[in-house]
Amino acid sequence: MVLPGHVGGRAAWDALVRDGALRVVRDRAAVPAGEPVDAFLRASVLPRPARTGVVAGRTAAWVHAGVPDGGTLDLAYATGRHRPEVWVGARVWQEPLLASDVVEISGLRVTTPQRTVVDLALREDPGVAVEVVRALVDACGVDLRAATRALELRARVVGRPRARRVLAAAASAGVP
Repeated sequence: MVLPGHVGGRAAWDALVRDGALRVVRDRAAVPAGEPVDAFLRASVLPRPARTGVVAGRTAAWVHAGVPDGGTLDLAYATGRHRPEVWVGARVWQEPLLASDVVEISGLRVTTPQRTVVDLALREDPGVAVEVVRALVDACGVDLRAATRALELRARVVGRPRARRVLAAAASAGVP
């Protein structure tokens, strides 16, 4: 990971990015051009929320599959827990989270790819959600039938009909 302080400051870092020697991972963190970026590296550059916070939604999709997330930080926290500290540019919501819905990557708690698919289908604009869900299917091997079953098992979820349509559209988009 290359930060501005490693190369002589922001001006030098910006010049290296502009010239193609560095590839930005997020904010002011980059890697040398050509170096692979995986989920562990992406997770390592995110801020660490309080233990009650779990990276979710578009940010979890970015961690798992590198899907652009617009630079926001999406955090979920379990029902009955305290809301984690919120940073500028963060979206935070409360929802039921099971231990099986969360995985730890580089010390960061992130929703699993399957749970991320369900959250995207419920929360994101359908056009965006289908595209991001397909990226998670392709990159992480998410089983959309299993995601649909997980959606149906969630009690009192708001937006279930729309989420069903998103998952169906994502499934049909992957059919050759």
